[in-house]
Amino acid sequence: MPQVFSTGYKTFLIYLVNEPNPNWDGTSISVIDNTSATIYPLALVEFIHPHTHRFGTVNDEAGSGHSLYKKGLEFYSAHIVENSNWIRELKNIHKVHPYFNESSWVDRKHFLLFFHDEMFEIVANDYKIETYRTTFLDLATEVIKRINSTT
Repeated sequence: MPQVFSTGYKTFLIYLVNEPNPNWDGTSISVIDNTSATIYPLALVEFIHPHTHRFGTVNDEAGSGHSLYKKGLEFYSAHIVENSNWIRELKNIHKVHPYFNESSWVDRKHFLLFFHDEMFEIVANDYKIETYRTTFLDLATEVIKRINSTT
């Protein structure tokens, strides 16, 4: 259940942390309702110096069709893509800018998080992750405060 919040200068990702229930006997399912007042284990990822992102792209049923699948892409996992074609493509686009600076691309990384129904990819310099036990609404409210702050 990933949720993306972004401006031109800040990008945040919220998602449900998988915490297996040791008492689960496999006979029932839990429905996650991001609109409820239920407390969930949630992760908040803040991407440092985000450049661009894409969200949705592919789900687990079509994941084997992704260009990175045969190169080690794992479902329900987080990745740093080495020698990213996407970064090369973005860099080539920006080379026409009169103030293009090759060194500004040195620290950029391609992060990819593969969820059940969505994939999130971002080019950024780094990330910071925090975990919470809270509602989706309360954490989203915190993200909006951070997006609209000067720090």
